[in-house]
Amino acid sequence: MRLKPLAFLIAAAALTVPAAVAAPGKGKPPKTGAGCKPKVAVVLKGTLTTDPGLGATSFGMDVTGANKHGKNLVTKPAVTNVTVTVDPKTKIRRNGKKTVDALQSGDRAVVVIHECKADLPLAAGDVGAVAASRVTAHPPVKKS
Repeated sequence: MRLKPLAFLIAAAALTVPAAVAAPGKGKPPKTGAGCKPKVAVVLKGTLTTDPGLGATSFGMDVTGANKHGKNLVTKPAVTNVTVTVDPKTKIRRNGKKTVDALQSGDRAVVVIHECKADLPLAAGDVGAVAASRVTAHPPVKKS
């Protein structure tokens, strides 16, 4: 007669043990730093102020527009000059060319940086701490 409760307890213990050992050490991802979640895209729009050469790892940019995560970097009527860092993983596009030395001073550019949501808002000095994911540039508009 007492076998039914004992069998029930054994079955419940057998089901809970695999769930406890299935993912040891896996918790929630960190809110800041490497491997953080959630990450958001900070999109900066502006004009390049420096002419990066072959093998350059950064360039200067005057920020004239941004999405909501980068709005604090846009100060009107003056513009904010920031240093954008690039690495080998950064996708660079300018008139079909894909290298950092293709970028030129005066180009109109859109820069995408992925940053931890907890580390927002970005300050002008924090932009260079994280490498850009994508840089898309176009030559300046010719005025006639």
